[in-house]
Amino acid sequence: MTLIQKRLIILLVIVIVGIVLGRLVVRGILNLLLGGTIFGGNFL
Repeated sequence: MTLIQKRLIILLVIVIVGIVLGRLVVRGILNLLLGGTIFGGNFL
């Protein structure tokens, strides 16, 4: 494994973690605005 391959793999992992965390943050904000539960449930 070359240094470039290691950097690409690390970058890919960081991007995936960022996307997952970003989606959770967006859901959390919408959850606060709508007053629902973050993992499903009704919003009304």
